This record gives sequence, C-alpha cells and structure tokens, in this order.
Amino acid sequence: MIARGAVVPHAPVLLEAIQPSLDEGRRLRKAVSELDFSEAEAVVIVSAHGPRAGIYERVEGSLRGFDIEGLEVARDTDFELVRSLAGAWGRAPMDGPVDFGVSVPLLLGVGGGVPVVAVTLPETTGPKPGALPDALDAARTLSEALRTVADERDVAVIASAHASAGLTDRAPLTKVPGAGEIDRELVAALDEDPGLVEGLLARLHGTGDACGVGPLAVIAHLFRGWSSEGVTYEAPYGVGYLAGQWTA
Repeated sequence: MIARGAVVPHAPVLLEAIQPSLDEGRRLRKAVSELDFSEAEAVVIVSAHGPRAGIYERVEGSLRGFDIEGLEVARDTDFELVRSLAGAWGRAPMDGPVDFGVSVPLLLGVGGGVPVVAVTLPETTGPKPGALPDALDAARTLSEALRTVADERDVAVIASAHASAGLTDRAPLTKVPGAGEIDRELVAALDEDPGLVEGLLARLHGTGDACGVGPLAVIAHLFRGWSSEGVTYEAPYGVGYLAGQWTA
C-alpha cells in the first residue's frame, strides 16, 4: 500500500552547509527532519528537474551543476521496485546522476535508512520548459503506476516541489501579482485535503511559475482525503518552499 505522502523543498540554499544562518532554512530543515517514513519499505521521490520523465536506475548525485563541490549523495535503491514501477509506467530506467530535485532532499536527510527510488517528471519551468499538459499527463500515469506497485509493497511518495517563484522583488520572477494569493490557497489546500490542489495547478503554473506543479499533481492524485500532519511554508528569497506530510 501507499503508506505516507509528503512534500519537501529542493533549493540548495536551504542546506546548512551552504546557508547555516538562514532562519527560514533552519525551520524547513527541522520540518523535514520530523517527517516519518518508518512504515515504508521504500520512498519514491518525485522531482521535476530531470532530462525527461523517467525513473533513475541508481540514486547518486551532487550539486556540481551549481558549481558547488563537496556535496554529494548516494543512497541505496530498491532495484525490484525500480523495475516494477518502470514496467507499470511504461518507461525504461534512466542513467544518472539524479537531478537536484532529488539530491537536495536527500542531502536534507529525507528518508534516511529507507531505500530510495528517484523519479522525474517533465520540467515546466526554466529556460526550456515543457508543456504543462504533458507534465500533468505524466503525473497522472505515474500515480496510476504507483498505485499498481503499491499493491504489493509499502511505499511512501514524496513530492520534491516549490510553490510560486514571484513573491517579492528578490524572487526569480520579481514580484508577480497574485503569486502570494495562490501560495496561500495552496498551503490551505494541502492542510485541508491534498486533492484540492488539483484545482490550483494551472494557476500555480501560469501565475507563480511553480516548478512543483507535476509533483504536486501526484500528491493530489494519490492523497485525496488524507489527513495533514501540518505544512511548513517559508519564502526567504521570494520562492515558496514547502515541507509537510499526510497519512490515511
């Protein structure tokens, strides 16, 4: 069965090794450290920053793409689950390294001691964004595949996702009208019922340029009606960062 659901941030600046004095970073690191995956046989981390939609064969990565040396991560994976999920989703496993949407959560300590399966959906932000419908379709079919493989395994699913990127003048998009409002609606939905997030995805993409639209769609599909254990939200650089968990 699917044992737990969660959302985590993936901004390198939140790592203690990079910005130890950031108060918002400390709060998010604490929230991430309190996520409990002890009931799961494996955790599936869903990113949106890989080269294409697919499942990584191994879980090894770094932050060299940001010109940051010395921050590397390697975690055990569940090869049987990789193969069964790849078959159910109809996508062959990919070579690594894993993208930063996987590496940063692992460097934050997500799922320590539990095998990790790393998945990525099509990017909808950045210099070469894909089409939103393609990402949402991949999220839907991934969710169906996860339900199939979870019939035989206890699996936790984690969305590596950020909210709006236009909350203040310091933000990547500078301040975008309506970005703060959609983030408030997102946090309220995640606290009330993750399924409600599905109705916000187009606005998150169009107004906030949120990189987490695909992974958040997976959360909406899988955890409709589940109970929130609280969502931490911080926006120190004008980007909404999230950490939270759901149980059935």
